[in-house]
Amino acid sequence: MNCLVKIYVDTHKPVGSGQLAPIVSLSPATVRKDLQQLESYGFLFKPATSSGRVPTNRALKFYLRKVMEDLDNHSEPADMPVIEPRSFDFNSLSDNFLSVLSNQTQNIGFLFLHSIFDLNFRWIKFIKVGPHRVMTVIQTLNDCTFSKIFTTIENYPEPDLREWGNILSADFRGRTLHNTFKKIRNRLFKEKEKYKKIYKELYNLLSNEDLMTAELFFKGTVNILDSDLVNPQKVKRVVEALEEKVALTNFLNDILRNGKSTPNIVFGSDTGISDLEDFILIFSKFYYSKYPIGNIGIIGPKFMPYPYAISNVERFSSYFSQILSHKPLEV
Repeated sequence: MNCLVKIYVDTHKPVGSGQLAPIVSLSPATVRKDLQQLESYGFLFKPATSSGRVPTNRALKFYLRKVMEDLDNHSEPADMPVIEPRSFDFNSLSDNFLSVLSNQTQNIGFLFLHSIFDLNFRWIKFIKVGPHRVMTVIQTLNDCTFSKIFTTIENYPEPDLREWGNILSADFRGRTLHNTFKKIRNRLFKEKEKYKKIYKELYNLLSNEDLMTAELFFKGTVNILDSDLVNPQKVKRVVEALEEKVALTNFLNDILRNGKSTPNIVFGSDTGISDLEDFILIFSKFYYSKYPIGNIGIIGPKFMPYPYAISNVERFSSYFSQILSHKPLEV
């Protein structure tokens, strides 16, 4: 069965007993009997217009276990070009990484960031970018800068926003926003009267759901437009599903909470997003210092060169973590 899957991944055509017999050193009759048995177990199916067979998701999952074992035992990491970021701005760094990853694998590259609330900050700024629009800029202790624009209920004056950023940078430096949020909530009940308004406004600002939500970035959507492995009628729906983001963000958020550190391989049909049923997601955690804060990976056709794709994703997530954590880069 693993042999059949490998041939199908390489050719994208149904595989017959005549192709398998010389490889597995069995007679075509014996191979046909084995294929019939595998089909009865739900590992294969036979397209109506072909005498060959095609692997199901169940067969792919079985095959991928073997791929992962081989990678763990003796696979060399995929080649990857050196990336020298001009600055440690998270958005530009992410864009750079995803451009290389999507081009190298010819799939869609994606990056999921759980929340900027998990980052220990050196300083924080709130910048008014429009009526009811504020940009939060955080510099971490490792000199990486994160920014996010969100909508506010109140139309905050620019001097107030500047003052609140100075307060957070002075009073809570080295903490995460999660911890800062709790401290401010406590101070609402403990501080002197003249501080209550400041802390109340800060609490309201940090309570904004748009600021707390996870972020999802994509690069290389054009790759599936050019792929001969994707049904052209489904391409538009897939792009729309990715642009909508909410369902996939929620799914990845749940995945990040588990303790798995090795690459995750998820069939599109298992995400609950019907438009991704012909796709597969391969992704791995990246870390800020020792804490997992997101996933980086690819979305591509269900049948792809898995060892190459998995090695790339694992290598990129490790490399991305090294940059975020300011560790020496290993190339």
